[in-house]
Amino acid sequence: MESVPNLREILLDEEINEQEFIEIISCIYKKDCYIYVVIPEWEQELLNELSSDFIEVNKFSLPRIFSREMALLEYIKDSEKRYIYEFYLQSTTMDYLVFSETDASELLRKMKDLNIFKMFEVNKIPHLSIGPDGQWLTVVEF
Repeated sequence: MESVPNLREILLDEEINEQEFIEIISCIYKKDCYIYVVIPEWEQELLNELSSDFIEVNKFSLPRIFSREMALLEYIKDSEKRYIYEFYLQSTTMDYLVFSETDASELLRKMKDLNIFKMFEVNKIPHLSIGPDGQWLTVVEF
């Protein structure tokens, strides 16, 4: 029998500040927090601004009709939770952004497409994503 993920949504205040956001994430991930993100190459400057500590895992062609743009799948182990708020602020412009306390880097290296959410679900890895416009967090547990 296939296990069904347990989904929980945490509503966020429109004016949430960095300390409040980090407290929420720290309640969910007490120790390590990995940030997994797909950044289009044209946004590489943004990634460089956020952190030079990211590790590139894979490179994908973006599914665009008339272009051959590439995207980088990267991650960082953010034990001090220094970058999570910055990524929360950028989440409205990023299609693929996942937080987890699990190191999934080896699974990410084997991926054939951009859908990191599917990879986390198929492998039953607990994770967290940010809803549209940063209004809520979706916590997925197995």
